[in-house]
Amino acid sequence: MCWLLALAAAMPAQRTITVGGEPSVEAVLADAARYVREYQQALTYLVADEQYRQQIRGQVPLIKAMPRTRALKSEIFFMFAPDNRDWMAIRDVSEMDGRPIEGRPDLKTALQLLPASQVAGAFKSYNSRYNLGRISRNFNEPTLSLLVLDDRHRARFTFERRRTARTGDALVVTLGFSEQAEPTLIRDLNLQPVFSTGELVVEAGTGRIRRAVLRVTIGAVNMEFATEYVRDAGLDLWVPASFREQYEDGVLGMQAQSTPAARRNNLGTQSQYEEIICDATYTNYRRFEVLGRIKKLHY
Repeated sequence: MCWLLALAAAMPAQRTITVGGEPSVEAVLADAARYVREYQQALTYLVADEQYRQQIRGQVPLIKAMPRTRALKSEIFFMFAPDNRDWMAIRDVSEMDGRPIEGRPDLKTALQLLPASQVAGAFKSYNSRYNLGRISRNFNEPTLSLLVLDDRHRARFTFERRRTARTGDALVVTLGFSEQAEPTLIRDLNLQPVFSTGELVVEAGTGRIRRAVLRVTIGAVNMEFATEYVRDAGLDLWVPASFREQYEDGVLGMQAQSTPAARRNNLGTQSQYEEIICDATYTNYRRFEVLGRIKKLHY
């Protein structure tokens, strides 16, 4: 199975319309859309160090020869492609479980010679060989959920205010979203529509995204992607600090238990089941410039 898928800079505060003393959904949404529009420019051509850990938490039938955990170390290049309005996260995996990877392709040379979208596709296919488990996946863009706010997609979603809280000097609003119309943000291998839901944690006024969660179900596989953003002092930019992927296959055939842990305790009734958790952290952000076809990193 394969899926076609598709951070935050400081912005001046905007005046927020309130309803009953709280910011309206329309005002928060307008601020967030404006912020993402500028963020698409601000986050492009950033590179960071990524520590990525996969864990198989449940698996039936058990693949005894497969490791239960795997740790990868990479450089990750963040870009937004204006032509097709998609985020790209291109990884150069240098270590697996503490051991250097020999004979890997040269990402920096590829970026000098080929279009970024072509490089991204090639490296996704190459890096998928490091995935644990049966669940097929070849994507993990931390910024994917921001496409919900892109001008091309936003009208297909409905939004509702779920929570409002004060965090320091900021008023933070949690917006729930649900995709209602095609063409959907995500499609399956057969190009069939897959409808998304999730949440965005947004600063009222600035529109800055603090946290984003995207959820989809494809067949019997439930997926959730959650990104946390923090301010990088050196860049004066809010960037992805952590990204968690959760995959659970076989849920539809199981008894109605409320949590993955409860379901793992009752695997005896399942002919096939798998739960995979992937956690990534990002540090040492820096920019790389594009001068003609030459990229230069600034450490």
